[in-house]
Amino acid sequence: MRPPLRVHICVLAATVALLACSADPDVAKQEYLESGDRYIAQGKLNEAIIEYRNAIQRDPRFGEARYKLGEALWTLGDRVAAYRELMRAADLLPRDATAQVRAGQMNLEAGQFEDARSRADKAIETDPKNIAAYIVRGNALAGLKQFDAAVTEVEKAITLDPNRSLSFAALGGMRLLKGDKTNAEASFKRAIEVDPKLMQPRIALANFYWLNGQRDAAELALEDALTINPRDIAINRSLAFLYVSSGRGADAESHLKVLAAEKDTPALLALADYYVAGKRESDAVRILDQLSADPKTAALGKTRKSTLLFAQGHKEDAYRLIDEVLQKSGADTAALMTKAQFLTTDKKYDDALKLAQKAAAAEPGSLLAHFALGRIQTARGQRDEAIAEYNEALKLNPRFPIAQIELANLYLSADRSDDALRLAQEALAAEPTNADAMLAQVRALLLKGNAALAKQPLTNLAAKYPRSSTVQTQLGILHTLEKDRTSARSAFERALVIDPVNVGALTGLITSDLAEKNGKAARARVESALTHEPNNVPLLLVAARTYATVGDRALAERSLKRAINVAPTNFQAYDLLGRLYASEGRLGEAILEFDEIVRQQPNSVPSHTMIGILLEAQNKRDEARKRYEQVMAIDPHAPVAANNLAWIYAETGGNLDLALQLAQTAKAELPETPEVDDTLGWVYYKKGLPTQAVASFRASAERDPKNATYLTHLGLAYAKNADFDRAKETLDQALKKDPSAHAADEARKVLSGLRD
Repeated sequence: MRPPLRVHICVLAATVALLACSADPDVAKQEYLESGDRYIAQGKLNEAIIEYRNAIQRDPRFGEARYKLGEALWTLGDRVAAYRELMRAADLLPRDATAQVRAGQMNLEAGQFEDARSRADKAIETDPKNIAAYIVRGNALAGLKQFDAAVTEVEKAITLDPNRSLSFAALGGMRLLKGDKTNAEASFKRAIEVDPKLMQPRIALANFYWLNGQRDAAELALEDALTINPRDIAINRSLAFLYVSSGRGADAESHLKVLAAEKDTPALLALADYYVAGKRESDAVRILDQLSADPKTAALGKTRKSTLLFAQGHKEDAYRLIDEVLQKSGADTAALMTKAQFLTTDKKYDDALKLAQKAAAAEPGSLLAHFALGRIQTARGQRDEAIAEYNEALKLNPRFPIAQIELANLYLSADRSDDALRLAQEALAAEPTNADAMLAQVRALLLKGNAALAKQPLTNLAAKYPRSSTVQTQLGILHTLEKDRTSARSAFERALVIDPVNVGALTGLITSDLAEKNGKAARARVESALTHEPNNVPLLLVAARTYATVGDRALAERSLKRAINVAPTNFQAYDLLGRLYASEGRLGEAILEFDEIVRQQPNSVPSHTMIGILLEAQNKRDEARKRYEQVMAIDPHAPVAANNLAWIYAETGGNLDLALQLAQTAKAELPETPEVDDTLGWVYYKKGLPTQAVASFRASAERDPKNATYLTHLGLAYAKNADFDRAKETLDQALKKDPSAHAADEARKVLSGLRD
């Protein structure tokens, strides 16, 4: 057989002709660079990118090629890759002022202000008259809150070139940040005078008016700009945004159409949304089909169309379309989150959770993925997991009012009023008229017992939202604090008319009924609510407490068992059921009952866990340990069993390394539960790791400051960590609260030693 033909060629692009290429790497890389430049001149970005990458393959340290590749990627819209290449180019070209300035601009985009300042300093060192470098440095200093210094840098740029419009626009921005509104406006106007045809200063002036509540002036500034260039993309986009955000969709339509003609994807989506809002679904579908037909925007178009179909009640078509997107691109974050939203609406929470987790794994820095996970976990009744997800979202964007409000509400449900109040106030700082943030603030104030501060904002909310069940419930709580029982009852009853399963209003009325010795009315209320949502866990807990109070312990037990079946990780339900059995002296009988469930369902994690809890209540720790170990064999992530088993190991001198693994498992599953933090802290304490123990005990004590055991443990950890002043203060406080709390004897010995 003939040997295979060996052909040596140099592939210059995916589609193109073959050009001769030099064997000399330096010559070859230059040829590729020049070829890329020619493609740029012809507007062929994709081909240019291939050429620049070929040049970099010949010489990975070819800074000029990396710079041009970064700019091409930026123009194409691949900002992540562009950032990477432009940063690398600046590193390779330390004396190139242009490369340093561009990298500094990218740093500013990413909020990396120290890095931006460093890049600007390098550019100025190389080229002291580089105007753009002073602007970058000024913006970096502004980002670092050094506003006076920022103004100075921009003034240097203006001195170098008094006729550069953008320098005056930048100066206006700096002055605005300083709070100098008068001079800021003057700077923006001066920028327009210097170059009347430049659009950026006009947009800056319009934004200035918008931020200061001068909407009409903002509109006039943009319309004036439009007379100069009616097809300008930025001006049309700004006007469209102004009109849409002002509820003037009809006025926005013509500007959105200008953008749509340029195939501006955000504008096309906004236009589709406008058509949907105006019930012009066929027009919206036409736009979305246009996006779907383009391979670059097909996934986006189909995803948005599936959302429209779902909203119209065409669920089967919506699922089919979103599944089509996922089949082609299984890791598309928007598609995954859209289907997760469909599943959440259809109350298929576990399926929704899997998709949302997949989206978060595919894009770990996705703000929306973590936010969606928070909402799904809330719907599943998993408060601790939801809190953890919202906190992740806020790490990615600390100024995210919706997440702040959702998290505040979860903290309220956990009686963490200080945390809730802080988040509500942060949300209000960003959006002073946000009713949900205002309501969260009111709830936090009422939880703290501060009726005086809550009254006025709550009165305003009640006037604006008279049909809000939540607002009526808070009015009931306010009147209760004011000892106006008649008004409180009326408010709670109005809330239940609006929402028959409002747990807060129901609790308020039941508390009132029981105070009046009217157990029959209390029972009737809870049973009426359960007919609407028989598997509502908070409602089942209210029912259990009510039944126990009126003496029907059988129904209390049944309600708690149902709650555990619906939410197997709910600590509160286990605790209440254990207390119920203990109060009746029925621990042995209860164990037999759960053993029967286990006989029928050998892998029932809730039943095995409950048996372990009951055995602990009988002081049969060894048997309890075996049960918890069985649970961990069935489900290595079962948090209640992991927590309790870790505690037993720590208390009985068991394997502390294994105890730590178990406690960390529980912490991962229930990150906001004080019992779990206390267990983790106790394991650290037993292992002789007082610093870590202090951190965990402090978390549990902050979440439940009334718990004497948590304070006792914290005081002991302070002592072992040689923080003696805090140890004495904390142990004194703990022993006053409960002299018989866990480890109280050890606390007294330590306290005695500290006083000697």
